[in-house]
Amino acid sequence: MSFFVDTHTHSEFSPDSKTTVGDLLLRAKSTGAGGICLTDHLDLDAPRNPGLFEFNIDFQQKEIKEKNHQIFPDGGCKVLKGIEIGLTPENLEHSRGFISGHYFDQIIASIHFVDGEDPYYGNYYEGKNFRQAYSRVLQLIFETARDFGDFDVIGHFDYVARYAPYEVKDIRYKDFPDEMDTLLRFLAENGKALEINTKTYDYHGSHLQVLDEDILRRFKELGGEFVTLASDSHEESRLCDKFGKFAQLCAGCGFPRLTYFEGRSPRLYSPK
Repeated sequence: MSFFVDTHTHSEFSPDSKTTVGDLLLRAKSTGAGGICLTDHLDLDAPRNPGLFEFNIDFQQKEIKEKNHQIFPDGGCKVLKGIEIGLTPENLEHSRGFISGHYFDQIIASIHFVDGEDPYYGNYYEGKNFRQAYSRVLQLIFETARDFGDFDVIGHFDYVARYAPYEVKDIRYKDFPDEMDTLLRFLAENGKALEINTKTYDYHGSHLQVLDEDILRRFKELGGEFVTLASDSHEESRLCDKFGKFAQLCAGCGFPRLTYFEGRSPRLYSPK
């Protein structure tokens, strides 16, 4: 068995998952995972359904604590409390207030909605070529992360390409060097982590997305230290999916040790 910490998972506290906290922890136990961070969705003021991506943090964390004690009474797996905050320029203060007073091991900052549209539904891409569509999102990731500040990991920076209608379905450093440098330099200089989200590379449409290794190498050149592996699982079967493959890729790009966060502090570990 391999030792990995899955830093991005969803349970029934996310509206797009039916997997229970217990299911996730039992899966972690059966696979020998070294750790799991539960990071349910918080997307305040979401288009189409403003209250959909909210959850009761107290209830969720109570459930995590209870199931952890039941399934791992003697330890053996790090069970961490996290959250994935979907940022927009309009919801930064609302998001700060919502999470205030709560304990988290890790906070992921993500972009799910762009200029009032969710790329998942396709409308966002209308009237744009791939450069315009991807560049706008990379710019927005940097701006909202910079302005929000209170986070540890940038989630799925290439989310926008998952559902894109273009022939170019990968975000490549050579196409967006300025945008990527701005984002990666910000992460490196502020001790933030870049997430490798294996769900992004599991969409088998006309093209299977590929992680551009040049992005990882450039992050290293700019002083980046922290890379997390994330399944973004919404069902327990995907926990730590393809982590062995991507751990090797990260090592080849200068990151032999991976990262998880505990008490909002980075912890480096060597997968084995």
